[in-house]
Amino acid sequence: MILELLMERIDPQKDHENLKRFQPGRQVMFRGKSYVVQRHTTLASGQAALVLGGENEQFVLSADEFLAGVK
Repeated sequence: MILELLMERIDPQKDHENLKRFQPGRQVMFRGKSYVVQRHTTLASGQAALVLGGENEQFVLSADEFLAGVK
């Protein structure tokens, strides 16, 4: 009970909030190619990221890079 009182609330990062509209299963156009959002993740640096999948590829992309290139 005392530990709960001492812990501060951690607010979600802005990048995580910005990715909420891109839920797994959603199809997106990124740099002129069609991909499916496979899941949300977090990089070792703590930055929000997405795993995108295409026909023959799958890759992790930081939220900043994704949001800059998505249509």
